[in-house]
Amino acid sequence: MSGGDIFVVNSGSRVIGEYTTSGATVNASLISGLDFPNAVAVSGGDLFITDYSLDSIEEYTTGGAVINITLVTGLDDPTGIVLSGNDLFVANSLGGSSGTIGEYTTAGALVNAALITGLNDPSYLTTPEPTTLALAGLGGLSLLLARRRK
Repeated sequence: MSGGDIFVVNSGSRVIGEYTTSGATVNASLISGLDFPNAVAVSGGDLFITDYSLDSIEEYTTGGAVINITLVTGLDDPTGIVLSGNDLFVANSLGGSSGTIGEYTTAGALVNAALITGLNDPSYLTTPEPTTLALAGLGGLSLLLARRRK
């Protein structure tokens, strides 16, 4: 999601579509002609798309313009992607037998290709929404303050 828009991977049609949170179609074929898109992550005005067939991550604007179609290459059946800060975490299924989670920067630089190993066909990834993180942090701070008072 980005603002009031949801970006949807339609693998069978090889497109990324854009819809509102109320379900209205903004552009069902925002990005078309992809090989086999499998997952999408949004950061500000950028979309990071895993391509299962090309073993890569492609970068586009939320308006559909190409930024870099070979941002990250050499992946092995990427099935999921999630963004945290300036890092992309990518699930590689490796044919289903010995999958990994790799870490890359949003600029495409390798951080750790095998951050997590030994997975069996990993796919979709997620991170807590910012409000959940903020509440967890506030709860932790409250516990620390309560302990200091004792």
